[in-house]
Amino acid sequence: MPLFGLIPIPTVAETADWSASTYRGPCYVMAADERRARLYAASYFARPDAARLDSGLRVESPWVRPRMVALQLTFRHVDRAAPEGTVVVPPGSGEKVVRLADWRARRA
Repeated sequence: MPLFGLIPIPTVAETADWSASTYRGPCYVMAADERRARLYAASYFARPDAARLDSGLRVESPWVRPRMVALQLTFRHVDRAAPEGTVVVPPGSGEKVVRLADWRARRA
């Protein structure tokens, strides 16, 4: 399973678009492809109280926007002990390593 690194781009890191996310730092995501890596990060860091547009729609997560978050393939194959959807953040970020099953339980 590939491991992707997602890094917020500093020039846009302070925009109001980040109101849809609980976290604004770098992370790593176990995912089959780039699209899924972005979606897992967007889901994991989603704010339930995210701002809404005038149309009533929620603001799109910055994690799915290439102009806001750079993405790179960190490792092509990582030990499958970590399942797809695992999100890893650096120590001291206030977040923790989360397995997909734990994330689902937390969201239920």
